[in-house]
Amino acid sequence: MLLMTLIIVAVLLTGFVLTSTEQMHHINRSTVAIVCGVIAWVIYMLNAGDFVPLMHGDEYREFLDGNVSTSDSLKYFVAGNVVLKYISEACSVILFLIATNTIVEVLHNNGVFDSLIEWLRMRNSRLFLWVISLLTFAISANVDNITTVVLMMSIISQVVRNHHQRVIYACSIFISACMGGCFTAIGDMTSVMLWVRGVITPSAYAAGLFLPAFVSMCVFNVLIGLKLRGRVEIFSALSRYDGDDSFLSAWQKVLLLILGIAGLWFIPSFNYITKLPPFLGSFSVLALIWAVEGIFNLERNGNVLLVQRHYFRNAEFIGMRMVLYFIGISLAIGAFAECGALDFVGNWLEKTVNNVYIYGVIVGVLSSVLDNVPLMMAGMNLFQVDAVAGSTSEFVQNGIYWQLLSYCCACGGSLLFVGSMAGQAVLEVESIRFKWYIRHYLWRALIAWIVGLGVFWLTH
Repeated sequence: MLLMTLIIVAVLLTGFVLTSTEQMHHINRSTVAIVCGVIAWVIYMLNAGDFVPLMHGDEYREFLDGNVSTSDSLKYFVAGNVVLKYISEACSVILFLIATNTIVEVLHNNGVFDSLIEWLRMRNSRLFLWVISLLTFAISANVDNITTVVLMMSIISQVVRNHHQRVIYACSIFISACMGGCFTAIGDMTSVMLWVRGVITPSAYAAGLFLPAFVSMCVFNVLIGLKLRGRVEIFSALSRYDGDDSFLSAWQKVLLLILGIAGLWFIPSFNYITKLPPFLGSFSVLALIWAVEGIFNLERNGNVLLVQRHYFRNAEFIGMRMVLYFIGISLAIGAFAECGALDFVGNWLEKTVNNVYIYGVIVGVLSSVLDNVPLMMAGMNLFQVDAVAGSTSEFVQNGIYWQLLSYCCACGGSLLFVGSMAGQAVLEVESIRFKWYIRHYLWRALIAWIVGLGVFWLTH
């Protein structure tokens, strides 16, 4: 069993390294994640006779219902009761993100954010930095940070002409999106994972992380502001082409925006009232916005240019790549947890370290060089939620550990672009050189993380 466990760990670590160095070898990270996930479970199945009694002894005996254990019964149990648990969690997160991403795309395609482009055409470089950062922070708190980064990069590409200035603002957008996304349950893939698992509730989670995340963003902006000189070089005229179809009227855009924001904030209430999975709430909001948008565009629904404009480019960019990657990583981490390796690491940390802040720093440092999504999954499975009523443990629902894990994953993932999918999007869009970012911005992001961590410690 030990040999099989070591092989699974080796497969997982190899996958981590390959996904984090995608820019060097150009092997699609989704491919790597899927291959690692499948291989890990095949290896697990070869030794299921040892792993299942260790991790699921009582459940397996109940499954057998007095019958004799056989090779086939083990395989059926693993396939139906173990593997599907991780796939179910992954699909809940993916469906939620697809729905919220599509909501933003519907709003964007109908010109709801067009007024931002005119509003952001300002010359003061430091004022522009703070406005774009606060706007990104606010948007990312409502939708996942990947969607936010793609949206905001699209906006500043139509405003800022100078490439060097655009790169500076892109770095600020990236950090602001990571910080804005980490303090709400719907703002990032990692926080959605915590919510789906049931270890946090949206209100308590936001209350505990807002101040550290906001301070961290502000510190980074102050440090970047010292670098800014002169005025923003903006385009003299908008070059956007939207086809022959007319825009929605101002009140229609405002109504769609209100429905979008209110709907996104209604999702936690939907989950609290109905106890149904969060993705069903996001689907209901998407259906409402799509219906209203369809009514507003009723006279132009046959227009070919309108149909082309409604093609969901952001969903396509993020969609299939994110789905396959997330499912693959979920499978790989699931096999890692089910072979007992995470329990061993968790027990060792409790005996030798026993400090959640050190756990957070370790996760943050690892997130800077490895992807923060698998590290969040590993951190979630490292310790079990303490369900004892009245417990003061750091691992109870809404405990310090879960909030610290999310904050450190977000900050660690923003230290280097390779640590998050949002960072990869910024690299691709603006062609930022990795060495340039390390030399100019790594230390700023590190200071922002440390200051925010200090605020977290003071407030908890």
